[in-house]
Order: sequence, then structure tokens, then C-alpha cells
Amino acid sequence: MTDSSRRIVLCALLLGIAVMLAASVAWRLDGKPLVHDHGSAATAQAPAQMPPAQPAPGTPDKAKMEQAAQSPQAMAIMGLMQKMKENPNDVETLLALAQTFAEQGDTEGAKDMIQRATVAAPSDHRPPYLMGVVLGGQGKWQEAAEQLERSVALKDDASARYSLGVIWRYHLKDDAKARPHFEAAARLNGDPSLASMIKAELDKAAGTK
Repeated sequence: MTDSSRRIVLCALLLGIAVMLAASVAWRLDGKPLVHDHGSAATAQAPAQMPPAQPAPGTPDKAKMEQAAQSPQAMAIMGLMQKMKENPNDVETLLALAQTFAEQGDTEGAKDMIQRATVAAPSDHRPPYLMGVVLGGQGKWQEAAEQLERSVALKDDASARYSLGVIWRYHLKDDAKARPHFEAAARLNGDPSLASMIKAELDKAAGTK
């Protein structure tokens, strides 16, 4: 795989997480593919600010700790954790927590929330979709593909199909398995911006014959 291809796929995964984080209140994945968009995959975390002075060794920086505890991310997690305490099986809360943990780089925390959501709603296509994104971010492409296949089996979706095609083509190196996903995405898709990307992948496959 070329460096350009690697950047395309990694940006796709990062954008997928960013899209799902932005939609955490309503959690709607309709028309939200793991697309490659170099200008959109900005990191969601704000840069850490340096404290004005370094504390003495072994001395906690109280001001920094208080600032971290009052950050938007921390407040959001606290609110979601309270909701989960009140209703441990609320799928929307579990998925929102998974998104937040994934965005912060806590992949194990994200996986735990996704697994809980899967148990709470085994017929919901969203937990395996998000699990596929998290696993892809870890470079576990075969496992990511398996999770996205589960999501598609529960709800066939152009975005998930396109994402599967990208994984099979660029990471699992199997165009024979990638092409049917791009073709299915073309049939299911109603988004003009996604249509152009699907067409590009289908044209690329046709050019290799």
C-alpha cells in the first residue's frame, strides 16, 4: 500500500469516529460513511495547555486537576456515567460513552461500552459498526471487517458497505471481496458525495481487469 492509500484509510477511520461523536445526542448513522476526506479528519481534542509552573516532584498540581475535572469532556463523561447508573441498559448512553472514550483514545473503555450495548440491544446495527471503527483504528483490519459485516447483516447500509470495501481493498488486499461491497453501496446509496467516491473505487477495480 502506498503512503497516500494509508493516509486515505486512516483519515476515513478518524472521520468515522468524529462523525459519530458529533451525532452522540441523536446517534444517527444514516449517510455517515467512513469516507476519506483529508480536510475533515481534524482531531476532536483540544491541545493540552501547559501549566504556568511545574509543581515540585510528588506534589499534585491541584489547579490542573481541577481544570481537567471541569473540562467539557470530563463533564460530558460524568453526565453520561450518571445516566448509565440510572439505566445501565440504555443503548444511547452506552454508545455515546463508547464514542467519547474512542475519541479520547481509550479504546478499551470504548470496547467495554460497545460490548454492553451489544448485550443490551443485540439486533442494533450500531454497536458492531462502532466496534469496527475502533478495531480499524487499532489496525485490526480482519476483526474490523468482521464487525462491519455483522452491522451490514443487521441493517444493510451504503456507508458500511463502502467502509468494508475500503478495508478489503487497502488493508486486506482482496479486491474480489471489496468489489461486491462497492457495488452494493452504489445500489443502496442516495448521497451524491458518497456516490462519487463509490464510482471512483468501481472504476479503479474495472481498470485492474
